[in-house]
Amino acid sequence: MRADLHTHTLYSFDGDPTATVNAMCESAIAKGLTHLAITDHCDINGEIEGIYPVLDKDAVFDAVCAAKKTYARRLTVLFGIELGQATQYPTEARALLERYPYDIVLGSLHNLANTPDFYYMSVQDADFPAPQLAEMSDGEIAALFERSLQETSALLDFEGIHVLPHLTYLHRYVRQVGRKLNFTPHLPQIAALFEKMIRQGVALELNTSSLVADGTGLPMPTAELLALYRQCGGKLISVGSDAHVPHRIAQSFDAAAALLTACGFTALSVPTAGGILTLPINS
Repeated sequence: MRADLHTHTLYSFDGDPTATVNAMCESAIAKGLTHLAITDHCDINGEIEGIYPVLDKDAVFDAVCAAKKTYARRLTVLFGIELGQATQYPTEARALLERYPYDIVLGSLHNLANTPDFYYMSVQDADFPAPQLAEMSDGEIAALFERSLQETSALLDFEGIHVLPHLTYLHRYVRQVGRKLNFTPHLPQIAALFEKMIRQGVALELNTSSLVADGTGLPMPTAELLALYRQCGGKLISVGSDAHVPHRIAQSFDAAAALLTACGFTALSVPTAGGILTLPINS
């Protein structure tokens, strides 16, 4: 696969100082990519509530526009954003999307309404206390996932989202603290979510940030859910490394290609502001 459509630079609140826009582009070129989306974090609730530093959106825009010109003959650079929790502050989120000419918008759910980011529920952080997944019952974890599916479904009604990234974001942190999340009881609701995505024309992302090169680890979503999406008739599919440093661009893409091929996908097919981007998986 020759497109990485979910990456972060030093402008993200959790960005690495080495992750300049140019460094990310150079890494993409070195790895044989033809397309790279810069999708820095804007968790709209986190910015408004003072949890995270505010993304310097003008600086990102300027840097990506410059990179588009610099790398025009070697790499197609997409100006994107990972917009978190848009439905929690819809007026502000809409104003953001109207202000900038984003090529691609990832609509994320990192935390439920009035609940910390799932990341903070997996680590002891004295500065940001949060309920701990390790201390929850199986039923409480299942209830969190049920709520995440409900809020994700509502997110699909927010106009302007092209891609739904890391659907099973909660699962990553459940696994990291040694707990399990059984998807089986949730499959009817997940199937309904996939059917809604298909109707709305939103692509599902295969996020490789927790997947390792031999295909082990944790793809988001899992192979089981990727197969379900395909069975539901899903055709719009994206892939992103979620890289926060240059060397992780296209991380585990060979394993991701094998997963997608096993589910019956032959090409990436991703909505963008300029239309559907279609690229073969095995190339």
